[in-house]
Parts: sequence; C-alpha cells; structure tokens
Amino acid sequence: MKPPTRGLLQFLARESSLIVAVCVGSGLAHSGTSTMPFQVGALIDGAGISSGQAGLFGLIEVGALALGMLLIGQWIDRLPIRTLAVASALLAASANVALFLVRAFPVQLLCAAVAGSCFGFVFAATIASAAASDEPDRLYAIGNGGALLLLMGILTTLPMVAARLGTFGIFAGIAGLAVISCLFLRWLRPGVRTERQRVAAWRIRGVPGLLFSWASFSTGTGALYAFSERIGKGIHLSSETIGVVLSGGLLVGVVGTLAAAYIAGRINRRRALGFGMLGSGLSCLLLGYASNLLLFTLGVFLYWICYMFLYSYLLGSAAQLDATGRVGTIGGGMERLGYGAGAFIGGLLAEHAGYSVTGILGFSGCVLGYLVGFPSLFRALDGRGAPVATEQGH
Repeated sequence: MKPPTRGLLQFLARESSLIVAVCVGSGLAHSGTSTMPFQVGALIDGAGISSGQAGLFGLIEVGALALGMLLIGQWIDRLPIRTLAVASALLAASANVALFLVRAFPVQLLCAAVAGSCFGFVFAATIASAAASDEPDRLYAIGNGGALLLLMGILTTLPMVAARLGTFGIFAGIAGLAVISCLFLRWLRPGVRTERQRVAAWRIRGVPGLLFSWASFSTGTGALYAFSERIGKGIHLSSETIGVVLSGGLLVGVVGTLAAAYIAGRINRRRALGFGMLGSGLSCLLLGYASNLLLFTLGVFLYWICYMFLYSYLLGSAAQLDATGRVGTIGGGMERLGYGAGAFIGGLLAEHAGYSVTGILGFSGCVLGYLVGFPSLFRALDGRGAPVATEQGH
C-alpha cells in the first residue's frame, strides 16, 4: 500500500531532486515536437527544401518518438533508467549537431529519426522513474507544469540562439539543451523492476480501457488544436492576436497542473478524469464554433487547462495499474500517434465540412473515451481484479 497523500509543501521538500529531474526530462522529451515550427523553418530557409520535404522531416521525428515509446514501453522495467535517459539525451544532442552541420536531406531524415526516438526514450525513462513514486499523480502534475515553463523558456531563447549562429542555430541550441539536461537527468530514480512472473502490460486489467480512452481523447483534441491557428485566421484575427492567445494558453496550462497537484488524493479519480474529459470536449466545441475572439480564447485556454490536468491523471492512473512505468510509456506513445492521426482526420473534415464538424468530432472523441474506455479502468482501480505490478512481478 502506498502511504496516504501528504501536504503539497512536504511533498515538494521531500522529492525536490526527483521533481527537477522529471521537469527537465519531460521538457527535453517534448522539445523536439514543440520546436518543430522552428526546425521546419530552418530547413526550408537554410537548406532550400520544399514544404513537403520539411513536413516529411517532422513526420519522421514525431513518428519516431511515438514508435520509440511504444517499442521500449514493454521493456522499460528491465532497463537502467538513468543510463537510458542520459545516453539518449547525448545521442539526441549528437543528432542535432549533425543537423547543424549537414545539408544532405537523406542525412537530415536519418537524424530526425534518431533524435525523435531518443526524445521518446528520455520520456519513457522519466515516466518510469516517476511511476515508482508514492504519489505519482502529484509528481506528474508538477513535472508537467515545470516542463511547460521550461518549454516556454526554450521557445523564447532559441530564436536568439539562431540569430547568433545562423539559420541552423536552432539545432545547435537543442543540442546544447540536451547536454545540459544530462546534469539533471542523473537525479532520476530507478524504476520498479520485474524479473519473474512478469505480466505483459497489455494484459493488466484496466489497461486496454485506459489506452483506448487515451487514444480517443488525443485523437479528438488533436483534430481541433492542430488547426487552431487556421481557425483564428478564419474569424479574421490578426497573426499577432493569435500568437498572444496561443502563447497565453501555454501559460494558463500551468493552472491545470497546479490544480492536479493540489487535489491529488483529495477527490475521487472518477470525478477528476470526468472533469478533464468533459472540459477537453467542451474546448473542442468552443474552438470549432468560435466566431469571435472571446470564444476562440476560451477554447484555447480551456483546452490547455484540461489537457494538462487530464494528462497528469492519465499518467497517474497508468502508474496505479503498473508501477513499472510500462503502461504510462505505452500510453504516452499512443497519445502522440493519436494526436497525429487527429490532425490528419481533422484536416480532411475541415476541408470538406468545416471546423464546426471537426469540433463535434473532438467532443465525440472525449465522450467516447469516457463512456467506453473508463468503466473498465475504474473497475480495475477499485481493486476488482486489477493486478498492480510489484517488485516481484506478482
């Protein structure tokens, strides 16, 4: 049994080094996807490649991250967490140094695959280390909030690095970030290890429902948020206004993580997950039917608050089912795949039916995840047949 939830301040003092490591690991893992607009711009402007080729670069890097997490997820409990995180960060740094120096497009695609998979491995190690905590919901919430603030700093700093080092300076900046991160990734703790009577992650009761809900949620919300900039332009907002709203959404997202950290253990998990799903679905409707700045802003802000809140609880639920971090790693990989699939489906719907129909799709994805996937998850978390992995693998 895990000890009862302690006060937030006590938790911060007790787990300070691990919290910093989780913030840095999560921030580094997401830096590859979050800085993709800068990477694509650098490749088009500096290497003279086409938009289609730049899109292929992005697809390979994001796809490699997702597939890397899915592949390593089943074995993460048998790997040395800190070694995996540091080695992956250094390899990702090497790939970005190569991108800074090399202009051959095939080599750039190879570097994208290496960097993406390594960022996925860093995230897998971070998830596995946090899953072993006695309060995973709270640790994931604080870690996600710290990562969000770190990403805001990265997005602010990288353009200045590129201004000094040239168009491809963005890749040098990412490489430097990865190297510096190693100083903090060493603070990750070993995860729970299973050596015998090992139950496959997919066979743990409650996991299929959790993964279905996770994929349904990420596909639905991805269908809308991927086109948020286009939605803003469609209602005649200026680029500057759209930028302010989207940047503000990132900052407001910290509210979701703080809320998750504060209420961890205080309210029923059903209510927390239900609030996150309902709010995410409502944000899709607000964005899909946005006709003015107010609705657009409400949709973006509500999306980030609920996304960060729900993401913490999804990772925490995965840790409750399996403390090794395997389920959380697989879920994180499916979340990235679902987001990509949602962007593709949302694009088709927006082109032929408009953003309002895409908004309905996003809302439906959230509702479907709650109604179809969560019941089996809740039964498992209630203890009716859900095996939770132990150090002996029972």
